[in-house]
Amino acid sequence: MQQRQICFRVIARTLAVFVGSAVMSGLVWADVPPTIEAGLRKIGPIVDPACTARLYRPLMPAKDITSGDPNPYPGVRVLRNESFGKDPKDVVDIFAGDKGPASRDVLIYVPGGGGDKIEIQNKDANAFYDNIGRWAAKHGMIGVTMQRHGSASWDGGAKDVSAMIQWLQAHVAKYKGNPQRMFIWAHSAGNVPVGTYLGHPELYGPKGVGVKGAILMSAGAFNILPAQGPPMDPAAMMALMTSAGKACGETGGLLATAGALPGQAPGEPGGPPPAGGPGSFPAMGGPPVDAATQLARSSLPGLAKSGVKILLASAEMDLGVNPNANGGLMPFSKALSDALCGVGPEHCPSLLVAKGHSHMSIVFSIDTADTSVSDAVLAFIQGIH
Repeated sequence: MQQRQICFRVIARTLAVFVGSAVMSGLVWADVPPTIEAGLRKIGPIVDPACTARLYRPLMPAKDITSGDPNPYPGVRVLRNESFGKDPKDVVDIFAGDKGPASRDVLIYVPGGGGDKIEIQNKDANAFYDNIGRWAAKHGMIGVTMQRHGSASWDGGAKDVSAMIQWLQAHVAKYKGNPQRMFIWAHSAGNVPVGTYLGHPELYGPKGVGVKGAILMSAGAFNILPAQGPPMDPAAMMALMTSAGKACGETGGLLATAGALPGQAPGEPGGPPPAGGPGSFPAMGGPPVDAATQLARSSLPGLAKSGVKILLASAEMDLGVNPNANGGLMPFSKALSDALCGVGPEHCPSLLVAKGHSHMSIVFSIDTADTSVSDAVLAFIQGIH
């Protein structure tokens, strides 16, 4: 399929008009404010929540979850830690605008890393990911941010996603959400449980997959055999972890917890990791299995049959991105796009390449004056009927 590249700055205000005419099936190049882009390039193509948060926190509301105000955002009501399952981390935060229709689209956000819906690397990071729930509410949707936990089985995280979606199907209407128009947005490692869920109909509830569209952003690789992107080099992963924080003088690297919320017990949402625990990255996935079992667990056949519209998004400075290869996409995202397009053109995902962005800024920028990513996401959602 021929890919089209579009200068985002020209169409930022009219992307919602173009999306219905399949423009979003091509590549969209986004721009970042120059001063922030300079800061992101200083950090480099690594995973660095703490230093990225320092760049974007000044663009956020003065109040955040640390203020003690249960509703710190004017015009937006926040309901914290609604339980959808048995684990203490099986909770969601719900964001709803004071004004809006009686039945609203629902946007679910599934974070990366260890699944914290409130980042805890430093105090600046506490503003995230309320920014995504708040942005959804401001745009006439119900925002839902999911806390997730690690699982010892290959599909445990996907089962948690299923339980959360079924809970929303049963309960979101009382928050003025429309259970018939739900969308899910995964970032980084959050793509593993979401991608596994979407690709396995046996995990759906009695009302089906439950979402009309999925934004798979800076996607951590999940099983799409026989297609598959190249694996992450362990040495490169170690370099990512040790380099985090250095650009802005933060200590602790990628597993820093200086921003753990006061009053939260170890292991609770926003709290420090449990004593002796693995920090921000819990073990998950289960023991190795044979090739035939791996192939049987692939999400690719189910994704192709699900009917869920997909937006694949990569940042210019994302993990493994070569700007001169794969159209600027992460290798896994390119492999997934090619595999779905190979099933038939109607299965081709929409693609977003966020120029000037990094692995973290692609989500930290949401609900700021930097609309280079959020405009494209909104257009994708509004273009699905």
